[in-house]
Formats: sequence, structure tokens, C-alpha cells
Amino acid sequence: MLKIGEHELTKKDIAAAVVFVAVAITLVWVMVGSKPKPTVLQPGSGNPVLLQGGLPGSQMGQFSYPRGIGVDSNGDIYVADSRNHRVQKISGNTGKFLLNFGGLFKVDGGDPKKIIASAPGKLNEPNDLFVSSDDMIYVLDTWNGRIQIFSPKGKQKKAITTDDGFFAPRGIVVDPNGFVYVADTGKHRIVKFDPKGQKVRAWGSKGENSGEFNEPIGVALDQAGNLYVADRLNFRIQVFNSDGQFQKEWAVKGWSKDQIDMEPHLALDKAHSILYASDGRGKKVYCFHLDGTLASTLENDSQGRPLFQVPIGVSVDKEGNLYVVDASAAKILKLKGQF
Repeated sequence: MLKIGEHELTKKDIAAAVVFVAVAITLVWVMVGSKPKPTVLQPGSGNPVLLQGGLPGSQMGQFSYPRGIGVDSNGDIYVADSRNHRVQKISGNTGKFLLNFGGLFKVDGGDPKKIIASAPGKLNEPNDLFVSSDDMIYVLDTWNGRIQIFSPKGKQKKAITTDDGFFAPRGIVVDPNGFVYVADTGKHRIVKFDPKGQKVRAWGSKGENSGEFNEPIGVALDQAGNLYVADRLNFRIQVFNSDGQFQKEWAVKGWSKDQIDMEPHLALDKAHSILYASDGRGKKVYCFHLDGTLASTLENDSQGRPLFQVPIGVSVDKEGNLYVVDASAAKILKLKGQF
């Protein structure tokens, strides 16, 4: 027999206590699990805003300087909630918060094996992400110097990095065959990986000549596999083939040295051959034809009201709709495609 003070506990007492504890745990779990998920996105004001929403904060469906964005084959939206060190998933159909994954961890050391193995699934200011053709989420874990790959349910599947290390990488894109391209911003280069996560090649160095970079950030791929790179502090977009051979370039009027923390990102609508490029300081998104000519600029709605405060991340869904992350307003916008 067990005793509590002078009271002896019978088997019946113990069984009753176990049942009470189990019921209490179940009730707590149900109460927490049944907490209503917030609706993040609401219908927009019309042309061109289809959906919009988001607030500053750290709760479900709130953001702290969000940057990258991607859309899966079901239309669900993933956001690199940078300063909350996580990724949030939002239903593209209902606008409701679905889940988040990540959490802050700072990897210590430059050993690639240590970088890959440390705190799987944890993040340190993810800057960008890309949803691949098989709906895997490639997250650029910027200040941990690695790429992490997650399932649509937020389960970490793999981490990869370079043998010589990244320095604050800020842009990522994946081709239909699983080859990964990363803008290694601090090292002024592009790094390409094969589908197994092995580095295939790297190209670029700091400079202003064709094929050189000064803080490359946004990257995008066209139907032919050509890579478009936002060469931020050279105020231009450069284009390369899949082997890293320079093809062409054009200047982006509006990008400037004052764009500190307002990194230009790219997204390409392959079906309509339109390249979107964000301009955080200019509070707009440029829409280019693939020859570099400007098709249009997204800046105001149909009533002349500004659309953005600091637009950064951009992405395109299979219908050609454009998604924009407004980092300053902690807001997500779904816009009608400009084609």
C-alpha cells in the first residue's frame, strides 16, 4: 500500500487518480488543439488585389519582417517569416493559417557537416524559400548558412550547404529536375547543386563586369532553364544559362544603394514570359518581358492608393497570379497577374 500522510491508498484510489490525471490531460489537449486558427487573408479590393492580409506580431498568422514566399500545387502559401525564424503555411482557398515550423537556433562553426547536422528544422532569419514541382519546401536558412528541405507538413527532410560555406545567402530557386540555384550574397556568386545536394559549380565574384556581382539576391528560372539574377548593387538583372554562361543583362531604374534591408526578389511567370522584380525602396514591383523591356509597374490599386510599403518576396502560382510579401506592413497580397 502507498500512504499519503496517515492515509493509506488502495488500488481503487490509485486507479481513480490515474483516470483523473488522464482526463485532465485530455481536456487540456483538446482545449489547446481546438483553438481556432485565424484567417490571415481576406478578399482584396478588386483589381489588382485578389486577397490580402497579415499583421505584425509573433502569433499564428502574424509576421515579423517576412521576406520570401512560395505557392504549392494546391495553391497553399508558404511565407519565410524572417524575424520570427519560422515558415508559416496559409490556405490558398480559405486564407486560414494552417501551420508553422522552424524556431530560432544559431549554428556555431563553419564545418559543413556540423552546419548540416545541427538542430534540424530550426532556422535563423530565413530570407527566401521555393516550393519545388513535387511540393517540397526549400528554405534558405540565411544566417545558419544552409538550405533546409521540408515536406508540406513542415517535417525537415534534408539540409545541404557548400564545402566552402555560404555567407548570408538570400535567394533560391529549384528547377523541375531538382537542381538548386542559390544567390550566395556575401560571396557575390551563384552556387548550383544537383538533386542529391552536391555542389555542381559556382560562378561569379565581386565586380561590375558581365558575369560579376555586387550582392546578388533574387533568382528565377525561365522555361529554357536560363537563370535570372537580381544583381542588387550593380542595379541590374543578369541572365545566365544553366551552366553559368553569361547571356545578357539590363539595368533596373529604381534600385539604389539606399535599399538596405530591402532586398529585390524575382519571380518568373513561365506561361506568360513575365519576370517580376520587387523594389522595396520604390514601393513597387516591376513587370519585365524577358528581353528586358518593361511591360508595366505595380504600384497603386485601381483607386490610386499605394499597394505596398516595402515589397520584397514575390512568387507566381500556376494560374499566373502574383504573390507579394510586404515586409514593413507584415502583409501578404495576392494580385492579378500582369499579362
